[in-house]
Amino acid sequence: MTPAVNAPVGSLGAPAPRTVPSIAVSAYLLSRSATFITAAGIALISGRSIGGVLSLWDGGWYLSIVRDGYPSFVLPGVGVASQSSIAFFPGYPLLVRTLSEHLGISPVFAGCSVSLLAGLGATAALWHLAVRLSDEETADKTVVLFAFLPSAFVMSMVYADALFLVLAVCCLIALIDERWLTAGGTAAAAGLVRPTAVALTIACAWAAIVAVRRTGRWRAMIAPAIAPAGALLYLGYIWIHTGDAFAFFEVQNRGWGNRIDIGAANVRAVLRHFGERRSTFFVAMIAIVVGGLGVGFWFLVCWRTPGFIIAYVSIVIGLSFLGSNPMSIPRFLLAAFPLLIPIARRLSARSTLALAATCGALMGTLFFVIGLSPTLSP
Repeated sequence: MTPAVNAPVGSLGAPAPRTVPSIAVSAYLLSRSATFITAAGIALISGRSIGGVLSLWDGGWYLSIVRDGYPSFVLPGVGVASQSSIAFFPGYPLLVRTLSEHLGISPVFAGCSVSLLAGLGATAALWHLAVRLSDEETADKTVVLFAFLPSAFVMSMVYADALFLVLAVCCLIALIDERWLTAGGTAAAAGLVRPTAVALTIACAWAAIVAVRRTGRWRAMIAPAIAPAGALLYLGYIWIHTGDAFAFFEVQNRGWGNRIDIGAANVRAVLRHFGERRSTFFVAMIAIVVGGLGVGFWFLVCWRTPGFIIAYVSIVIGLSFLGSNPMSIPRFLLAAFPLLIPIARRLSARSTLALAATCGALMGTLFFVIGLSPTLSP
């Protein structure tokens, strides 16, 4: 079922049912089983615990916030010496700390639990989003592909991505249904989790402007008015806490070299790794991601998707590629999940399973290679 081109946003597709079919839960749990088996293999080879593997890389920074909160100053210098937890938004670690303290469980277990439950919620919500934009068969295929995306292993780790994803999907659903307060609230909550939430703020503004022009009612502007509140709250807190209004941006730039440089650093990094045998898999993965991204975006535009969804996806892609963190591009692009819906519409059930199996193999391989690499990180 193709949405009517000129239909109001709230009337797109069929009304979503109240329940989620078992295929969404089954696909997600199967993919999580694969990630835990891979984590066990990494732990066996590296001598770490499984919990240690699942809290690698950014997980360590989130756990430091859970334990110690944020530092009250920005470290001097450039590079590793100037890295600090200020670069990581507080929504996820605060939730992990709350769960850990109230249930008496370890922060690592709490962090993985939050990620797993949020990932399941994101999968279920994506099914509902796909039903609203297309039909149930497409929704089934969409969530199968989503669960096995190559970088989806982070939804089993002490990472904030799964929490952001469930909030992002819920925000887009609320915009389709024209529930403006819910849309703004979920976008604001996402802004406490990841800076990528700026894409949701733009989506809220786009959808609200279209609604106001169509109906003449200004209630829709509630969504974009509320949407940036979460990110602004964190940036304001860090300003007061450190006395530096630009503390977050300074740590991102000087500590990790993350900045918007129109993708120049990403291109240099890929070219630098191109001839290195140990990075061949990384370069190949970037090529696969770029190819799939191009196909998906073309299908999305040709499908006459609502403008606010195209705006959201465009900002996510821009933030992923125009920054200077090439290792994380596949993970950042998890947030471009709407691209999967028009792809799923064009695939048969058999082709979907074949593609999901291929992506699952890539997911396990990517996790395994990165987990044992001293230089690569998601």
